[in-house]
Amino acid sequence: MTRPRFSIIVLTYAREAILAETLARLADYLGDRSDYELILVDNNPEPHDRSGLLDRFACVKVLWDGVNKGVAARNLGFDAAAGEYLILLDDDVFVETRDFLDVVAQRMDADPAIGAVTIAKHVRGETRRRVDLIPHTDKNVDLTQPFETFRFVGGFVAFRADALRETGGFLPDFFYGLEEVELSYRMVNRGWKILYDPAIVCEELEHPAGRRPKRDVQAERLANKLIISFLHMPSPYVWINYLLFPPYAFYRAEGDIDLMRAFRQFFAWLGKPGRRRRDPIDARARSYIRACGGSLWR
Repeated sequence: MTRPRFSIIVLTYAREAILAETLARLADYLGDRSDYELILVDNNPEPHDRSGLLDRFACVKVLWDGVNKGVAARNLGFDAAAGEYLILLDDDVFVETRDFLDVVAQRMDADPAIGAVTIAKHVRGETRRRVDLIPHTDKNVDLTQPFETFRFVGGFVAFRADALRETGGFLPDFFYGLEEVELSYRMVNRGWKILYDPAIVCEELEHPAGRRPKRDVQAERLANKLIISFLHMPSPYVWINYLLFPPYAFYRAEGDIDLMRAFRQFFAWLGKPGRRRRDPIDARARSYIRACGGSLWR
């Protein structure tokens, strides 16, 4: 078999009914194309027979070992992927753009410095502007137009395989939360651009299955944010981040966050033997973020 141009990687956990719809939609869009492979990364403790869903795809790989590895399990999909472009999709995200593969290829082919493409995403039932879905620190940015940015949001993101090989995948220290921000820092620090493109649209369900209580999730996200700041923020921004972000997170979570738990998790990570060392983003990356209109402290 010739090398596929696209590898579509779907991570799933505890959402069988939603996964079935996600895969059915993909199969309808892909039709009789043969330039892709589908890689299903299964975090469920028990195996599932999905042959009726998967036999509609031209090429399928299923990765399962009975262990829930959290978000870092996506790295298994990256390692198994043979495509030139890798599309990472969550199991509760419905792609609404039928020709999404062609759009990804057009954007990547137009600029070999683009390492990732992040897309327009909306949440089912939401009418307010969801700032957490905006891949920028300026939450008033115009989302109707493409723009270069310095971070991507989860749910759907396309990577250039060469960029991932150079940068590495998601940090295995994170089970859940802000893993996209951490990988984005490493990507732009190696000179790769990230493009936001509203030509691809997805709907996210934010399905509650497999999710932990909000208070625990918010604490883990804050702990991860402190780790990201330690790893990648240059001085003095790292100290500004430590001072300003915890109260900002408390405000955003409307008080539903265990701050002490977040700090305990952060200090426990700091004390781990063999943990990653500080690798602050360099002057070129800082200039790129500023040129994109971004804020370093956030």
